[in-house]
Amino acid sequence: MGEVFAGRYELLDPIATGGMGTVWRVHDRTAGDVLAAKMLRQTDAAMLLRFVREQSVRIDHTHVVTPQSWAGVDDRVLFTMPLVRGGSVAGLMKRNGGTLPARWIAVLADQTLQALEAVHAAGIVHRDIKPGNLLLEPTGRQRPHLRLTDFGIAVPSDEPRLTHVAMVIGTPGYMAPEQYAGADPHPSSDIYALGVVLLEMLAGQRPSSDGAPPPIDLSRLRGTDPADDALLDVIALATSYDAADRPSAADLRAHPALQGLVARWDDPALADDLDVPDEYPVAADEVPTAMGTPSPVPPLPPTPAHGTAAHPPPTPALGTLPPPAAATRVDYPTPQAHARGRTPVDALLLLGLGAVGLIVALVLLLG
Repeated sequence: MGEVFAGRYELLDPIATGGMGTVWRVHDRTAGDVLAAKMLRQTDAAMLLRFVREQSVRIDHTHVVTPQSWAGVDDRVLFTMPLVRGGSVAGLMKRNGGTLPARWIAVLADQTLQALEAVHAAGIVHRDIKPGNLLLEPTGRQRPHLRLTDFGIAVPSDEPRLTHVAMVIGTPGYMAPEQYAGADPHPSSDIYALGVVLLEMLAGQRPSSDGAPPPIDLSRLRGTDPADDALLDVIALATSYDAADRPSAADLRAHPALQGLVARWDDPALADDLDVPDEYPVAADEVPTAMGTPSPVPPLPPTPAHGTAAHPPPTPALGTLPPPAAATRVDYPTPQAHARGRTPVDALLLLGLGAVGLIVALVLLLG
């Protein structure tokens, strides 16, 4: 058994490392769920405030991962969130040789834009859109289901900034040019980052992390495939060098080129064999307990002779009260009558002692 944090969360294995801490797969021993949990050491007040800020971002949307609970012990804090079992877009790209088919890119772009619509409508700028923060449910070869995560450096536009004047926040390569110049957070920077992610999905080349990016030239990629050209139209708008030229999430999502590809998900001409498996399947010989820790299924006892079944009643799960036991009748042996004609020895002895006692009493009275 791994470390149990705060008496509740059993740390199973680390599954990712981000800018603010390590993400673990954990068992919630109270609720009985397998969750993801981000853990952070309280290194400074600003980082802790960012951690609290991420925990407070609760956007109820099908394409956004929402934090659930938190706990703290000594200099460590963690908060939990649903475990998205299909891995990330980064892992999907790696399994597919670094690129994704056009229909996958279009659907993933559409769902990320839906998430950003909700995030931006709440007055929040994510500031760290990248393949590793786009998680996937295990949908197999069906239409993917994306969920945006990691709001560790997200910032409400109406709250004080937590960075020093010269500090740049974000992942190099996915940051908009104005971020390198210290511009205030704005939703347009999330749109730029998504455009860079879409280009990486299409071309299979990670963006350079060497300082502020130059204007992106997409001309060398055009003309090879109509579906790719449609995606490049969307990418060109998203990665406009001037932030004022970038559309909002809603406007970009409504782009005819993008919606045309999304509508063609089931087009046989775009079919592929890419799939999103469950990366954290439950072992067949494990069952969840009420305390949240999988327990091996005990082997069945040998079948009694003559086919008579005698399996013991199931043991109640930890943390639950067992059902009340049925009343058990206890039969005590009934004294049996003595045989006729036989005088119990104990009775004769008692009579004899009684007679002796009576004689002693008479002697004392008369004497």
